[in-house]
Amino acid sequence: MMYIATVHAYDVLERVQITVSVREQPDSREERIGTVLTIATTVPGVGEDSPREWLRDVLVAALERV
Repeated sequence: MMYIATVHAYDVLERVQITVSVREQPDSREERIGTVLTIATTVPGVGEDSPREWLRDVLVAALERV
């Protein structure tokens, strides 16, 4: 089995919307990929200019939601 995580984050109107989805890839090709976890949260945007710092803030906010 393999897990695939997808993170989407949008910084709009002073809010950052974060969605994380985890899908499971079964060992057997006959079985379908299924979503096993979805997390969504919204945090205030702080006007971060550095992409690295913005991503760090997004990932920390998602981690805190887990």
